[in-house]
Amino acid sequence: MSSDLTVKHQVADFDTSKEIIANDYTYNNTTALTSHYPGASIECIDTNTSNKIDIDSNKNDQQQDALPPQKFLYFIKLKAHVHPLQFFFFLFSIFVSLAAIVYFAAAQSWVLTSILGISDNVGDATGSLSTYSEVTSIIFVIVWGIGSDHIQKRTIITISLIIIGVICIVYGFAPNLYPTLLILRLIYSIGTAGTTCMMASMFIEVVHAERAGLVSGLIGTCSGLGAIFAAFVLFTVPTEMAHLGTSPRDPNLIIYAYAAIGATTIAIGVILWFLLPKSPPSEARILSSTVKNNTRDRIWKNLWYGIVAAKDPRIALGYVSSFFARADEVIITHFITLWIQQYYIDEGKCFVGQYCPYASSSSRSQVGIAQSVALVIAPFFGILSEFNREWGLIVAGAIGVAGCIPFAFSIDPTSSQSLAFIILLAMGQYGMIVSGMAVIARDKIPTEFRGGVAGMYSLCGVIGIMVVSKVGGILFDKWMKGAPFLLLGIGHGLIALLALIHFIYMAIQRYVYDNKEVKLLYT
Repeated sequence: MSSDLTVKHQVADFDTSKEIIANDYTYNNTTALTSHYPGASIECIDTNTSNKIDIDSNKNDQQQDALPPQKFLYFIKLKAHVHPLQFFFFLFSIFVSLAAIVYFAAAQSWVLTSILGISDNVGDATGSLSTYSEVTSIIFVIVWGIGSDHIQKRTIITISLIIIGVICIVYGFAPNLYPTLLILRLIYSIGTAGTTCMMASMFIEVVHAERAGLVSGLIGTCSGLGAIFAAFVLFTVPTEMAHLGTSPRDPNLIIYAYAAIGATTIAIGVILWFLLPKSPPSEARILSSTVKNNTRDRIWKNLWYGIVAAKDPRIALGYVSSFFARADEVIITHFITLWIQQYYIDEGKCFVGQYCPYASSSSRSQVGIAQSVALVIAPFFGILSEFNREWGLIVAGAIGVAGCIPFAFSIDPTSSQSLAFIILLAMGQYGMIVSGMAVIARDKIPTEFRGGVAGMYSLCGVIGIMVVSKVGGILFDKWMKGAPFLLLGIGHGLIALLALIHFIYMAIQRYVYDNKEVKLLYT
């Protein structure tokens, strides 16, 4: 019975924390905005009539909802102001941004070794660039989120893609690692932060809530297709432009490829401004200074709630999964291509200061095939998580361990055996992302505080990228090339173990202590 009382006490503490934070807010149902738009949605406003928002914006939203909604592919209901073609180009913008991001990250090893001629501490350099890049992203995700309250989201997407394209064009011309390449990488992160932030923000404003799960799956699919396109198509651009160089190993081919991809990204970004959906009129309203102050207060309280919510073991488990799942993305895109590049240099097939077509070809096959298989498998983790949230993490963690740890001790990262391990690694990555997001999707979390939990989930992922990429990069140079993957394997195993322990704990509460409130399925 003591264990039962402990569980009830923890639940009480969790609910009490929610009640304390909730009581700090005062809501006015007459003047609260009804839109779901992140950043622009201010559900919490001052009850003083001198500070109320004009209810005309509320009426505009209601009038829009009264219009017959249009559908994409006959079953995805869109908001009334969104045309199906505009929604298609929204998905296309995700595809384009992810393709450019994956290519930029993977080709960075070519810049370090082939253009800058760096042969020592390339792992540390890669990890440092990733770490500083994430710090910049944290800051500008907030900046772009606030900016989206005042300018069109399609404008931010266009600006972000232009930034990504411009940096791609000039990246290959950097004369040194510090400070030039670092500064360019930080500016590049401003663009990626904008596309990532607006991906989630525009998603909420264009579709109805009842189809949010299906649309999130479409967004994930477009992201995966973008990564696959980068691996199978963009990785071949330097080789296809060989006729422009003095030889097939001319390092200028990398510069030409970056420039071509960057110019294309800029052109697409400008065109998309005319094709993406506009923000609804109610979003353009200027809020009073009091409302803005209340918004700032809410941001901090939501952040605090995201921390307090970790008292729930499942949410804490979701935070830990985010730490390693986001790190998976960086390790796959940065360190696999870097390891392959170093392998061919060590074998004498490629040389520092020259373009390595062997590395480009092997990276294309290893990363592209792995991402393709993982993308097909990802929906099954979503189905598994519908039945039980913990088992999704257990299976994803086990698959990640089976891929990461053997691959960490591989001798040849380009072999067929290594490809099998990379496929398992990518499957574990996708499974961890899908299952981790399902774990934090709790009905017990008040709607107005779910943003705080989602924000803390993302913050844990950013911290994971910074820690694993930096530590993994140092170990890549000082210990062995597979060290970053060994770290990921340990992380996947830890998550699987924690999820299994929590599942067993819940089973004991359900069947031994006869706690009927504990559910093991459809929770």
